[in-house]
Parts: sequence; structure tokens; C-alpha cells
Amino acid sequence: MSADPFHLNRPVHLARRDVFYQKAGVLVKKLPGQKSISEQRKTAEQALYLLREARRHAEAANLSEKTSTQSRLFVNFMDTVIDNTLSIARMLRRQINANASDNPLDGFIGSTGTSAKMSGYYRRCGILILKGLLNMLQQAEKPFQALRQTSLAKMSVVDKARYEKAQKHFEELADGEAEKAAEFPA
Repeated sequence: MSADPFHLNRPVHLARRDVFYQKAGVLVKKLPGQKSISEQRKTAEQALYLLREARRHAEAANLSEKTSTQSRLFVNFMDTVIDNTLSIARMLRRQINANASDNPLDGFIGSTGTSAKMSGYYRRCGILILKGLLNMLQQAEKPFQALRQTSLAKMSVVDKARYEKAQKHFEELADGEAEKAAEFPA
């Protein structure tokens, strides 16, 4: 047993970090193939929830004295991924609002063309941010797998068993949590 009180739950936090980060990546990769703006927004909101949870648990795992420099860098990387995913979700929300028949842009400004132009701007901005995010996630695949392998290699047999049990549990839980979170976007 470690004298480090934060080490006790480290395997569980790492399992949740890993599962939620990977599931979020799968969702982000689905975005370009989705036709409906509403469907894209929901997927972006789900990915955003999973990323925020992954980051929260990465940070909790980093409270242990066994934290590596790579683990700390991963949290900073997660901030960038979360910010980009949030930007995409906001662009999609703005585009949906601009396309609505009762949109606030045309109502306040008194112009029917403003919302159409803004909808196009939001769409293009979202596409550019998504391209950058997809590139970042692709480049992060090898470093993330190396981080996972390093974390697992440092674990005791008991900690590995706890990690694997938690990982299996979170695999079953993650999709449902993300689905609920998308119903009430932040």
C-alpha cells in the first residue's frame, strides 16, 4: 500500500480518463459524416461532456506522487481539445439559431439576409476548427497510447486489476452518460 493517499484511486481515475477520452475521439471523428446540423450538435455536446470528464479524471489521477510529466502535459493538451470541441458545439448552436425562422438576428436588426450570412460564417468556422481538432487528435494517438502503456507498466498487479475492472465498467457507462449530458448542454 502506498503512503500517497491520492494513489489509492489513481487506477480508477486513469480508467475513466482513458475510456472517456477514447470515446470522445470516436464521436469527434463521426462529425464530418453527419448530415444534420442538429445531429452534429448533439454529437459535439456528447464529445464535449466526455472530454471534460476525461480531463477531470486525468487531473485527479495527477494528484498522486506517481504522476509523470507526460500525464501533466496531457491535461494541458486536454484543455486545447476541450476548447476546440466547445467552439465547434457553439458554432453549431449559432448556426441552428441563425437558421430558425424566429432567429434573434433578423428580429432585432430587421434584416432577413443577416442570419443567412451568419449561418454560413458559423458553418465555415466550425468546419475549420473541426479540421484542426481532427488533426490534433490524430497526432495525439501515439503519445496517448504511450501514456497509457507507461501508466499501466507502473501499476502493481492489484492496481492493474482495479484499472481493468473500472475500464470495463466505464465502457458500459460512458455512452449513456454522454447521451444524457447532450440533452442539457452547458
